[in-house]
Amino acid sequence: MQSAHPIKLAVFGQPISHSLSPRIHEMFGNQLGIPVDYQAIESSPEQLPERLIEFRDSGGMGANLTLPLKETGLELCEYVDIGARYAGAVNTLKAIKSGWHGYNTDGAGMMLDLDRLGLQVNGRNVLLIGAGGAAAGLLEPLLAAGPNLLCILNRTPERASTLVDRFAHRGNLSAGGLEEGPDLTGFDLLIQSTSAGHNQDGLTLRRDWLNDNARAYDLNYGRAHTGFNQWCQNNELPVHDGLGMLVGQAALAFEIWTGKRPEIQPVLTSIRGVV
Repeated sequence: MQSAHPIKLAVFGQPISHSLSPRIHEMFGNQLGIPVDYQAIESSPEQLPERLIEFRDSGGMGANLTLPLKETGLELCEYVDIGARYAGAVNTLKAIKSGWHGYNTDGAGMMLDLDRLGLQVNGRNVLLIGAGGAAAGLLEPLLAAGPNLLCILNRTPERASTLVDRFAHRGNLSAGGLEEGPDLTGFDLLIQSTSAGHNQDGLTLRRDWLNDNARAYDLNYGRAHTGFNQWCQNNELPVHDGLGMLVGQAALAFEIWTGKRPEIQPVLTSIRGVV
C-alpha cells in the first residue's frame, strides 16, 4: 500500500528540461509503491546554494545534480562518500537536518550496467577515452574491479597523466594522447567517456588498439551516441550505449534516499523507446 505523501525529489542542472530523471524515478516509485514528486529545476552553479536551501526548506529530501553542477555541489556537502571524493564531484544529495550528504553513483551505475551486459573488467585490459569529470568518476569502481591494465587516452595527454597520478596507488594505469595512441595494443574493452557526441566532434580512434573479440561502451546515449556507434559499426566492434548506466546510477540514488533498490531492466526497457 502506498503512503499518502510523496517524497519530494528533484534534479538540478542547466539545461535541464530534457532530463529523463523525473520519468525514471516516477517509475521506480511505482515499482516499489513509493509515491514520488520529482521535479526538474534549472540552476546555474552560482544559483545552486540558494536553490538547494529553498528546496530543502520546502520538504525536499533528495536531489540529483547534473552538468554543470556536480563540482559545485561537492563544496556544499557536510559529508561525501568515497566515490564523490575520488571523482571530485557529486551527483546525488541526501538532506540532513543541517544540510546535505553527497554521493557519486555514476561509476557504480556504470559497473551495474557492465555486469548486466556481461562486460568483464577483472583481469582485462581496459582502454578509457577521456580524462574529464566523467572519467574521474569511473576510475575508482573500475580499478576496484581489478583490471589487468587501465589506459587513459585524452586529446590533451597531460590531463590523462594527471588522472593516472591521482589513482596510481589503486592499480596498473598508463596514460597517453589520442593522436599517438597507447603504448600497447590488444585491449579487451573500450570505454568512451567524452562529450564528443554532444559537440558533433569526432574522435580519432584506431581499431587496431583493440583485440578481435573486444567490445565497446559509450557513456552517451541517444543522438550523442550516434557518431561513436557509427565508428564501431564500421569497424565491426560490438558497442553498447550508456542508457543502462543512466538508469543504474539513478537506481543507486533511489536506494540512498529510500533504502530500497528498484529493478533496472523494466525501467530501461520502458525509456529505451523515448530517447
